[in-house]
Amino acid sequence: MSGNNFVEELIRRFSEAVQDNAQAVEEFRAEIGKKGSSPQRAAVDLIRKYSGDINRFFQSVPIGQISEGYRGNILGTVTSIRCSEYEKEGIKRVRCIGSLEDRTGRLPFTEFPEGSSRLSRGDLVLLENAYVGSYNGKPYLTISSRTGINVIERAAAVDQRGELRLKDLHPGMYDVNVKGNLRFIEKVENVGKNKEILYKGLLRDETGSISVQSWGVELKDGMVEIEGASVKQFNDRLYLHIGNGTKVRYISQTEMGKFRNLELLLDSPRGEYEGEALILKVLERNITVDVCTTCQRVVRDGKCTSHPESPVERILRLSIILDDGYAAPLAYAYQRVLEKFVDGGKERIVEGIKNGNEKEILELIKEKIVMKPALLSISGFKGANGNYLEIREMDILEGKRLDDAYENILGVLK
Repeated sequence: MSGNNFVEELIRRFSEAVQDNAQAVEEFRAEIGKKGSSPQRAAVDLIRKYSGDINRFFQSVPIGQISEGYRGNILGTVTSIRCSEYEKEGIKRVRCIGSLEDRTGRLPFTEFPEGSSRLSRGDLVLLENAYVGSYNGKPYLTISSRTGINVIERAAAVDQRGELRLKDLHPGMYDVNVKGNLRFIEKVENVGKNKEILYKGLLRDETGSISVQSWGVELKDGMVEIEGASVKQFNDRLYLHIGNGTKVRYISQTEMGKFRNLELLLDSPRGEYEGEALILKVLERNITVDVCTTCQRVVRDGKCTSHPESPVERILRLSIILDDGYAAPLAYAYQRVLEKFVDGGKERIVEGIKNGNEKEILELIKEKIVMKPALLSISGFKGANGNYLEIREMDILEGKRLDDAYENILGVLK
């Protein structure tokens, strides 16, 4: 293949990897035109930036899809490797045992290098002409001298960004890992010249929210871990871009952590509690906060850092001391949860705050909830400044249920 044909083939494969994104292709064309540039390294950086499919460029198969008998290219990160010497037929040899991983799975391997290993922990490598056998009924890779090893990124160059919070995101970031609660908004079919499906959603964590656009990767409601996304900006608003190279993993209720009492929740990095507790006290300090109307994040200085053009509104937020017999933590209840305890609901609260009568609203709520048992849904996490608990739902128990609740709580206290 001539030099020009080789370059055009690289551009064709890159274009497929980024779903024919014209801007990305132009950037790639410019990068590989620079003297001394590495086309493979440039492709990796830009595919991450545009949340493309890195396996499509390298003509490899995702590790999670590899089965016994596969022969071809394998792309992955060396996550472990251990080498030792052994003797065979009077000759000292080296055997290395390790594993390759990508976002879809893990593949164990054995390498028999001629001298020292060509692999190091943390390297992103492309194995060419690799053959996958099996061991104990599972795929197993043996790397021989016939296997081509191309180190795309050395360990020191691999991005170690780790998991970010949404408030830390800014335009131009890529290969981003985030976690939060995803809400599916809509599905749009036949978008663009390739007639693709665009899924739209909203991702929230404890620091804020961000719009999500996903090309071809289905979105649904739930707690998620997103790996390999990119952050873009349109009309001064950030959004998270998900492409074929992005992994979206939905976290089960068990993984999220549903705890049977508040003490266990406080000891956990994050989780939820659904059950009964006594409303011991409502603090009379800082009972209103300013929030962004787009993401509902509490704002300082009258402007949301993620949505600077969005209006700010003042809402009710109460600090409540709870006791379930195991712990007595402070939890926050926002206006949405409190509206049911005020005659007139949201309209009366808004009017009260507007006229400076929030203390009057506070007294109305205290009368209905203080020193009463409640059925609660609480989410929490452990942050840099300690535990943060938020009451998502709250119902005051009455009648027989109230008596039972007192017995449950007081029984624990005894």
